[in-house]
Amino acid sequence: MSTPGVFDGATADDYAEYRRGYRRTEIEFLAREFALRERSKVLDLGCGTGQLTVPLAAYAGCVLGLDPSADMLTHGRKRAKEAGVGNTAWLLGYDSDLADLDALLGEESLSLVTIGQALHWMAAETVFTTLWPLLEPGGGIAVIANGTPVWTQDEPWADALRETASKWLGPLRFPACGSSREERAAYAELLVRAGYTGVGEQRFDYREEAGIDEFIGSFYSAAPRDRLAAEQWELFDHDLRQALTAAQPDGRFCEAVPVRILIGRKPKG
Repeated sequence: MSTPGVFDGATADDYAEYRRGYRRTEIEFLAREFALRERSKVLDLGCGTGQLTVPLAAYAGCVLGLDPSADMLTHGRKRAKEAGVGNTAWLLGYDSDLADLDALLGEESLSLVTIGQALHWMAAETVFTTLWPLLEPGGGIAVIANGTPVWTQDEPWADALRETASKWLGPLRFPACGSSREERAAYAELLVRAGYTGVGEQRFDYREEAGIDEFIGSFYSAAPRDRLAAEQWELFDHDLRQALTAAQPDGRFCEAVPVRILIGRKPKG
């Protein structure tokens, strides 16, 4: 999973405010698919600021959020408190710490492990095999691509974003962050190889409109802030806003949001 500092400070703030949340349709699908109930325990691995952790708590007895960023977890706790949600717990750790959850769970097991737009930071095959003994029979894993990163959109404003960001921040990769067809197919293959059954993908598609602040904030929640000093970042922000306004004068950034939920189950027998 990501190293400390990557999602701390201002990046965590932008993540909490601007990262896309999950719709009730997707949360209810997970609750039905894994028969979540009052005594169910759920792990949200790579939970970030709790966009998935908090709404899932309405359908389970307890949801554990695990993330390596203390700043992200601080936002998660705040989100839960503001929502009046008291059945979440927030754990500082990496995917490499998953085996330690065995002692925490004791005689209990997990009904569901969710990984929302975070598996690309982890050793996927090791994660799947390590989670196996922590899951109850019939429980499983849901790997969620909650849309695609703003820089992957096929729009003139996405071109403007990539060009301006590369000019200021130097050579950049613009990864799909686990949302591409190739990445999801690789994850599915790893689930099957690890022994999970019923491996398949649920699809939800919609469009979402954002203003320029939300659009830029979404990018900043993943941008390498350490490449620029604070005063340079202000200049970059000004240049980026000008470029985006020129590409989309009405200030309405309409994104395609393809949500893909890949699931795999631990057999009951």
